[in-house]
This record gives sequence, C-alpha cells and structure tokens, in this order.
Amino acid sequence: MADSKRMTKAAVFAEMAEKTGLSKKQVGDLFESLSTLIQRELGKNGPGEFVVPDLLKLKVKDTPARKAEERKNPFTGAMQQYPAKPASRKVRASAVKKLKDLIA
Repeated sequence: MADSKRMTKAAVFAEMAEKTGLSKKQVGDLFESLSTLIQRELGKNGPGEFVVPDLLKLKVKDTPARKAEERKNPFTGAMQQYPAKPASRKVRASAVKKLKDLIA
C-alpha cells in the first residue's frame, strides 16, 4: 500500500458518479454546493462550525493579533526580538467517530 497514490479530483468524481448513478457534472455540482455551504457556515456571519455527516467536523479558530516584543529565547537564554503577527482565522478539521471506526 506504500506505493499507491491518492485519487485525483477527476477520479473521485468518476467513482462517485459510478456509485451513485449521477453524471460527473452532477457530482461536480454537488461538491460545489457543499463548498458554498461550508463557506457560509464557517464565514464571519456563520456559527464557525460545520459537520460533514459521518465524516468530519470543521471549526474556525480565531487567533488574536500579537504585538512585536522582546522575549527570552528558551534554548539560549538570550533576549530575542519577535515580530508582530496579524489576527487570523484558522480552520481545524477533526474526524468524527463513524469515520474513525471505518478506518480502524
């Protein structure tokens, strides 16, 4: 299994179309609508959490801005200047129990 490669987007669409009886275009539209739904739910005005049923839970983590400061380097003990960082929004994905059971 070490030499097997991951599926391409086209291969995923083709296999999903074959399994469900939909056309490749309909499968593509389904994924597009799922992307739009995730964007709405994880966006600024959404709840910040979205569950893909039986697969994943997606959460948004807001990290505040950090000012530039001088701190002690834990390895050398010398004072070091650390740059400022702007605020950001990060998406975290975690597998739900049903997906973990599928893999195990």
